[in-house]
Amino acid sequence: MAFYKVIFLGLSVIGPEEETRLLGGLQKKFNLTPGKAESLLQRVPIVVKKGVSKEEAERYVMAFDAIGGRAKVEEEPTPGLEITQEYEPKPKPEPGPRSEPKSPFTYRPESERKPYTGGMVTCPQCGFEQPETDECVKCGIIISKYVQFQEMARSYEGQVREISAEEYTPWESGEGFIRAFYRTTRDSLFFPTRFFKKISFGEGYWAPLIYGLITGIIGNGCAIFWFWLFIAQFIPMDRFPFQYSLSILQIILPLPFQQAIAMFIGSAIIHLCLMIVRGNNNGYKTTFRAIAYSYSGYLFGIIPFIGLLIGNIYVFILTIIGVREGHGISTGKAVLAVLLPAMVIFGLIFIAILLVMMFVGSMGFFGGVRT
Repeated sequence: MAFYKVIFLGLSVIGPEEETRLLGGLQKKFNLTPGKAESLLQRVPIVVKKGVSKEEAERYVMAFDAIGGRAKVEEEPTPGLEITQEYEPKPKPEPGPRSEPKSPFTYRPESERKPYTGGMVTCPQCGFEQPETDECVKCGIIISKYVQFQEMARSYEGQVREISAEEYTPWESGEGFIRAFYRTTRDSLFFPTRFFKKISFGEGYWAPLIYGLITGIIGNGCAIFWFWLFIAQFIPMDRFPFQYSLSILQIILPLPFQQAIAMFIGSAIIHLCLMIVRGNNNGYKTTFRAIAYSYSGYLFGIIPFIGLLIGNIYVFILTIIGVREGHGISTGKAVLAVLLPAMVIFGLIFIAILLVMMFVGSMGFFGGVRT
């Protein structure tokens, strides 16, 4: 008849609550004192029952499972056979009847266990020190795979993360048109730093293009209207109503196409400047999105007469904040990238004026009259 032993392996799930539950279960189910239960848990793996049948050993395993512990059953070695003079195997006497313990569990470590002198390893998850092995006998993890997973997690840390709906701009979050437009305009005008941090998470060009067209048409259209009212004070409208109205329509009708072209060309120029100053971290899409959403500043054109000036200044400020937050660069690089086109234009104008003055001077136009 085969006999089996039960080996207690410790907690099935690592955690302070599970450990408290297991200690309480050991005390209640197996009549152990708190000290013995704590000592038993600290010395895993340990043989807690020997010389029992397989059915009885499995009942012990089920009892440990019920209180949050882990145990396994191993078959004990078959007693050796004595060899007689006739070279016939003679079995050893069967072991006598064993008295059952009073409690269903008797805690007794293996008396024949010898001190372990080999290498030791510490589990990286639960911190349990044990003989060198690849599987932790306490928490059950595969140590080599756990270490490999931790190294991969550290290598990807800060690079991959889930993007929630709150990290998208309100215009692209799927809300209703009026609410999304209001929230996007409010955030871009009054909370630009927080708002423009979100633009690199969005995808595509269509949504920011539509928003830029709406805000640009409203702001610049109102500015044209106020300018028209100002001019009307000096021009007699009753004399040439058709021609004057036609000239206003010629300015307003192509406004959407002008705004779209301005967004794409302006984004391309500023993105080229970002590449020059080494501030291109997230590609042309992010630059275009920053420019398009910065068009919310043109809404100041609703203010009569001075609104267009305020709007252009604020669009310039929003563009700097947008490329800075979108590409994650310093304020200095963002200002330099946005100002670089103007600096180049003024530089070329200055050189052209200087060349013209030199040419005119060489022709002797300012040298006076010679006799």
